[in-house]
Amino acid sequence: MTGAVDANRRLAVPRFRPRCYNDQMRIRPAIKYRQLQYFLAIAETLHFSKAAESLFVTQPTLSHQLSELEAQIGMPLFDRTGGTVRLTQAGKIFREYAARSINAIEEGCIALSELEGLERGDLRLGVTQSFIKRLMPPIISEFRLKYPAIQLQVLDLAAGSIERQLAEGTIHLGIAFVPAMMEDTKVETILKERLVVLVRRDHPLAEKLEVTWSELGEHPLVLLDRNYFTRQMIDNYFRGAGIQHRVACETNTIELMVSLATTTDLAAILPESAVQITNEVTALAIIDPIPLRTSAIMWPGHRHRTLSAIAFAEIVRERFASIESIF
Repeated sequence: MTGAVDANRRLAVPRFRPRCYNDQMRIRPAIKYRQLQYFLAIAETLHFSKAAESLFVTQPTLSHQLSELEAQIGMPLFDRTGGTVRLTQAGKIFREYAARSINAIEEGCIALSELEGLERGDLRLGVTQSFIKRLMPPIISEFRLKYPAIQLQVLDLAAGSIERQLAEGTIHLGIAFVPAMMEDTKVETILKERLVVLVRRDHPLAEKLEVTWSELGEHPLVLLDRNYFTRQMIDNYFRGAGIQHRVACETNTIELMVSLATTTDLAAILPESAVQITNEVTALAIIDPIPLRTSAIMWPGHRHRTLSAIAFAEIVRERFASIESIF
């Protein structure tokens, strides 16, 4: 009998212990999914009341779950002194792994739900605002007709935010520009387009068909702010031409740029896909050199591609392939 017990002991496979494991953890329950959710909500808001409200739980419940989590880990995740809430060094490290765990579980649930096809679920998209107003509505309309059971969330995001949220698993698919800023982002080119100048019909440049960077430098401009990839491109083109451009107004909305180009003396430099020629405004081609922007579908490098994201991407490809130049 003793020999059999010894053999069993020799054959037993040791259980993996995390680095933060200690003897006290033997008698504590495993970390729960909701504890990670609560921790991440507090880390996001740095405010217990706001986190509790976003989770539809009471603050005492939230605090209790966090205390249990900190006890299981064996170190504080937040510094709550001085009336403020801050992540400790341990909290900053643990936040990354907690987010990965939550995202992995959600991806697993999505993969299982896809055994039923596109009959339910959600799709979260990040799209730069160049495409939101004109190009997204018909694409979303077609997707809704084909897959009415899929709930859509479409976020207007800058290119950098799209890549970050893809990496974090917050969104499933992005539409932005290349080159990508993060190595892990997978890109699929779908459109090459020009940047153009939009001016009102009585603007000094309105009679021209083409305009050089040097000529643009003589007129006040309205541009997207420096956080946007398109603005960074424009600054680089002016710099390459040795021209100091006159930025009279910066904004984070294309709609305001179009409005100002329509009602003031400001010239707006915009992607061709965001421009509509009307009785009030006209568009001019920029030359010497011609500014080109490449748009792409963006995928997370090491995450599951959902069936709904794949289906949406197919519609995007078809729609973008049919876009014609205004020149």
